[in-house]
Amino acid sequence: MDGIKRLVWLAAFTLIGVSSSGFAEDTPPRTYAVISLIGDKLYVVGHRATVGSSIDRNRQGAMAVQGRALDDTAVLAASEAISRFDPRASIVMLASSDPTLYELQDELFEPQPRSRALLTAAITDPIRSQHATHLIIIRKHRADAALRMQVQYVGSGKIEGVGFYVDPTLPTRNLETNELGSGFLATFAYIKVALVDANTMAIIREQTVEESATTLTGKSLNPLDALTPAQKTAALRSMIVQATAGGMKAVLGSK
Repeated sequence: MDGIKRLVWLAAFTLIGVSSSGFAEDTPPRTYAVISLIGDKLYVVGHRATVGSSIDRNRQGAMAVQGRALDDTAVLAASEAISRFDPRASIVMLASSDPTLYELQDELFEPQPRSRALLTAAITDPIRSQHATHLIIIRKHRADAALRMQVQYVGSGKIEGVGFYVDPTLPTRNLETNELGSGFLATFAYIKVALVDANTMAIIREQTVEESATTLTGKSLNPLDALTPAQKTAALRSMIVQATAGGMKAVLGSK
């Protein structure tokens, strides 16, 4: 369990201002702890056409992500959403280097003893020591691939978390230039954002979010080369910010 306790506090700060959130001024300010569990892996899904089968035959790959850049992006986006929604709130930004927490994230709020032990050691105890009233937890969401193109959604099989979907064969047409091509590269962020009562660790509200953006490729360009490494990094961070902001609006929108 030593690894579970490697949860560290990246930063803690208080945002002070005149409340415009709808909370009564005489109510105690909230303290939100925020943690993201989406950034340990980058998923790369390659479309593989199949006939007469519902089995997901896409090529699935996952690359370990060094550092916390993707999780930090989600935590900062969530923190900014909180500050807009409730300027009186305090925010404690959390991070974990424990792989077990990432691997079992879908089981954290299940009644099994293993889940309860992990949740207590990795999250509950630390956030209560910071006197948090609420927890925002951002986790991976798995669902059918539905990648946003100009006028439709495309894709097959399942995708989850954050990554890229590659289809080298789909015939395409750029509606702006009328150029015909073949294939596309999509950036996606499939996540779920939950607002949790820090005292009971019960989920108050949870929202799944499926964001994506596609880049069309020309007649001979490999879809993986449609964006430079710097552009891929920027696209991933943009998807995470967009998805997190959408999830936060949903879970914080009702008081």
